[in-house]
Amino acid sequence: MAEESLLNLLASNAAPRAEFAYIDDTGDPGRKEGSSTTFGLGCVLVPTDHWTSRLDLLTELRRDLKKRYGLLQTQEVKGEWISGVKKHFRDLGLGDGQLRDIYTSHLKATQVVSSGSFAVIIQKDKVMKRDLDIEEWAWKMLFQRLRLRSRATNAPIVVIHDNGSRNDAIRAHLRRFRRFDWVAGAAHDAPLLIEDASPRDSQQSYFVQLADLAAFSASRRITPAKGKRGNICHPGMWNELGSARLAEVSPRGDGIVAWP
Repeated sequence: MAEESLLNLLASNAAPRAEFAYIDDTGDPGRKEGSSTTFGLGCVLVPTDHWTSRLDLLTELRRDLKKRYGLLQTQEVKGEWISGVKKHFRDLGLGDGQLRDIYTSHLKATQVVSSGSFAVIIQKDKVMKRDLDIEEWAWKMLFQRLRLRSRATNAPIVVIHDNGSRNDAIRAHLRRFRRFDWVAGAAHDAPLLIEDASPRDSQQSYFVQLADLAAFSASRRITPAKGKRGNICHPGMWNELGSARLAEVSPRGDGIVAWP
C-alpha cells in the first residue's frame, strides 16, 4: 500500500466520521455440560472513509497467505479453526508457528484497517442467575460500549454481525436499545447507533472474520486453553491487536469487557 493511502487510513482511524461495527461471536451461550466455558462477542470498528482501501489491504494479506501457506482467499478464517487445526486448516499441513503467523497477521492488519476493537466475554461459570439469557446480556453490554464510542466520536455506527439464528432478536434488541436503556437508575438513548443491525455471512466478509479472531483471542486471554490447544492462540494473542484495542471500554484497560 502506498504511503499516502496508509496515512489516509490512519488519519480517519483517529477521527472517523462514521463507522461500521463488525461483530462475531465465539463459544456458545449454553450452560449445559459440554458447553464452552465462556461466550463472547468481538467487535472491529471500521471507518466508512477509504473503506475500499481497507478491503484492498486485507485482500493483499490473504493473497500473501495463499502464496506462503496455501490458504485460499475464499476459505474462511476463524479463531477456533486455527487454534484447533480444524476444517481446511487441517489439510494445509502447517506447524504451530505457521498457524500462529496466520492469526497474528490478521490481528496486526486490524491495527491499520480498524479504528478500534474490543470484546465482551461472559464467564458463564461465574453467573449466579441461572435463567439469565447469556447471549442477550452480552449484546446489551456490547451495545452499551458502542453507545459510549458514538458519544466520544460523535460519529454514527452501523452494526453488521455474523448471520445466524438470532438475527431478528438482535435487530429488535438494537431498536429498543437505541431508544431506551436503563443504567444505574437513569435512562439513556443511543441515537447515533443506526437502527437496523445487518447480518452478513462471515465467509463473505473479511471484516467479520477479523471480529471472530478478536473474540476468540479475547476469550483465550480470559480463559487460557490447556495443553497443545494453547500453543497457537495463547493468552498473549490479544495483545497483537496493539493500538487497535479500545482501552476505554473496560476497567481492565485492555479492550476486554470481562463479566461478571
